[in-house]
Amino acid sequence: MKKRLMGMAGAAVVAMGVVTACGQAQSAPSSQANVGSASAAPIHLTLGMWASSPAEKQLVQRQVALFEKENPNIKVSIQVITGNYLQALQPMLAAHDAPDIFYVDSSYAPTLEASGAIMPLDSLIKQDHVDLSDFQKNLLDAFTWQGHIYSLPKDMNTMALEYNPALLAKAGIQSPPKTFAQFDQDAAKLKAKGIVPLDMPIDVARYYPFIVDMGGSYYNKATNQATFTNKANAAGLTWFMKEMENGNFVTPQDQGGSWAGVPFAEGKAAMALEGAWIVPFMQQTAPKMKYGIADFPSLNGHDANMLFTVAYEMSKYTKNPDAAAKLLFFMTGKEALKMTADSGLAIPSRTSEQGEFLKKYPSYKGFVDGLKGAIPYQFGTLGQNFLDAINNATQQGILKKESAQQVLSQAQQTLASQMND
Repeated sequence: MKKRLMGMAGAAVVAMGVVTACGQAQSAPSSQANVGSASAAPIHLTLGMWASSPAEKQLVQRQVALFEKENPNIKVSIQVITGNYLQALQPMLAAHDAPDIFYVDSSYAPTLEASGAIMPLDSLIKQDHVDLSDFQKNLLDAFTWQGHIYSLPKDMNTMALEYNPALLAKAGIQSPPKTFAQFDQDAAKLKAKGIVPLDMPIDVARYYPFIVDMGGSYYNKATNQATFTNKANAAGLTWFMKEMENGNFVTPQDQGGSWAGVPFAEGKAAMALEGAWIVPFMQQTAPKMKYGIADFPSLNGHDANMLFTVAYEMSKYTKNPDAAAKLLFFMTGKEALKMTADSGLAIPSRTSEQGEFLKKYPSYKGFVDGLKGAIPYQFGTLGQNFLDAINNATQQGILKKESAQQVLSQAQQTLASQMND
């Protein structure tokens, strides 16, 4: 989780591409009543994953071992896909040689789902009586495409406010801001003491909540189209650009860091807005530093956040859809996600397991709290073209002191040109 999401700090997640020429959602076969029983014929499945650490692979191995114990005729091989995960997975799907189930990040899930290479889960969810009420709606929405559910999430992450109490105290600030109006007041005090208020990259993966809080939206999922030039977007972007211009927000690069966690860990900024991946990073790089984690501040009376989540999806070409579904539902079920919660490696996606997770890891509360108002980090099949268009336009707009309307118009023009190439 940490490795995947730290890569998002630069907004370039992975290249988006079409797996197959076309494809429509297809119904899954009827389930077999004896799948998984000791008397059934042996079945071999493959589970595809990346591994951000040896501990992540070990967790999956323990989960699989429990699944095999409960389903003695199903044997599961784990395939760790190294390098660029999506670029490796796409040709496997195109060749009908992908693992039976595999990790999928929400950022590129629509690209795979729209390709026709992924098995829709609707009928399998119904016939296996999978309880979806344990998942927040936005988590399920992240893996729903054109009315069909293609995945169930295994973990989730949002952003929270990380703060350095010692630096706040130097400016006479006793607690972190709960709103961005309070933040602006604190920022003035911090700058007066020569302290950078907050590390923040010029990246839609970080600043998009401000657009939503001020009533805007960059993307229409119903039409799968960018809506950069929607007039409602100007307010949030104008606010963000002013925060950058007046030095309330400072980019990590301006402080010698590749992402906001680096200068924050070095004590160069009082605050940062990052996800839970910052926690193990701080443990490794600044183990003696005392810092706190608070809820993502509200803006304009709203509490939008960004949702980063990973699910298991199933290849449409699996030879054993019933067994593969059983494995997928187990790996996103309560038993497996309790193991995730106990491990502390990721925040489990099921609401029922998040409470137990927080009992053991209370410092993650801000990230769990952020789920309520979180928007999936996902812009349909527009993918990397979308991200490049808006991020480049925003960066250049701040550098050239352009208006928000100029930035948004440039992003729309760039995306149109890219999509027509």
